[in-house]
Amino acid sequence: MYSSRPQPFRVLIRHADAGSRAAWVGHDEWRGLTDLGQAQAVEAAARLRDLPILQILSSPSLRCRQTVVPLARELSLDVEPCWQLGGTVQLKHALRFLRDDETASAVLCTHRETLQMLFAHLAEVEAVPADRVSPMTMAAAWILYGTVGRDVVRLEYLPALEMGVAVR
Repeated sequence: MYSSRPQPFRVLIRHADAGSRAAWVGHDEWRGLTDLGQAQAVEAAARLRDLPILQILSSPSLRCRQTVVPLARELSLDVEPCWQLGGTVQLKHALRFLRDDETASAVLCTHRETLQMLFAHLAEVEAVPADRVSPMTMAAAWILYGTVGRDVVRLEYLPALEMGVAVR
């Protein structure tokens, strides 16, 4: 039977450029975006603003929150920090978060390590390969259609504009 309900989606985005971790003095959670990263965040907002986004969720890390602030402003939404998007989250917690109906129609900003872990799981367990994960450009995004573990999932890559060297 045909369902008129649209397929759920989640936009997974890697944070924008935050400079070198090794050069940063202080707690890594407080490393913010560089000028290049700020420009990437504005570009990401332009790329994503036409999607039917209902919420913006982010790793608590400053660089992740700053990446989605321009989009949040354009859509008049808050940025909600979520520990399940942190750089050291366990796979089981990240997957449970992605399966939650509350994360449908959301942008989820996180870290390269978290995305790579999720994409490896999707390729291995769900047979859904992810394009352009290595190297992973700063502020790159993927639309995850469907719900992990529940219905058919596919990934659509949304490349970031090339704005300088930001592929770490």
